Amino acid sequence: MQFAYDVLQVLYFFLPAYLANMSPVLIGRRFSALAIPMDGGRTLWGKRILGDHKTWRGLLAGIIAGTMVFELQRFLYDTGVAQGLALFDYSAHPLLPGLLMGLGAGIGDAVKSFFKRRIDIEPGESWPVFDQLDFFLGAYVFVSLVYAPPLLLTLASLPVVLIGNIASNAVGYWLGFKKTWI
Repeated sequence: MQFAYDVLQVLYFFLPAYLANMSPVLIGRRFSALAIPMDGGRTLWGKRILGDHKTWRGLLAGIIAGTMVFELQRFLYDTGVAQGLALFDYSAHPLLPGLLMGLGAGIGDAVKSFFKRRIDIEPGESWPVFDQLDFFLGAYVFVSLVYAPPLLLTLASLPVVLIGNIASNAVGYWLGFKKTWI
């Protein structure tokens, strides 16, 4: 039972990454001035580096969402509401972990897109497992610069992240936010 609770703590810790990953879809077509592809339309070996779907707008939205969610977690920690779910002292780490998780989620997604382009998977086309875990792995790498969640527990949480991401994508598809359900 303790192991399941420890995994729940890891999932709670990475809540900023989850929301950062969803934020580009949630902001939709707003802030069109930032809808500039991160790769600037450049190609590598005759293929787009990332594609039109990876924009500065999405990356910035993820950074802002990750930071805001982390700050909410810090507020809840400071008021005693969510101290039992905390892996560490949120009061000692303002802003930076949330910013790093938001940035890491976006960069993890961009790295995955780079490889999708290399193996001829079109933007928006599904790449099962990689599409579901890219943000989480990126967030882990980036946030580890200031705090490294326990690796074994993080690995144990991957099946939950995978299933949760598929479920949230299915809901996004059903609500008309996404073009594919997975």
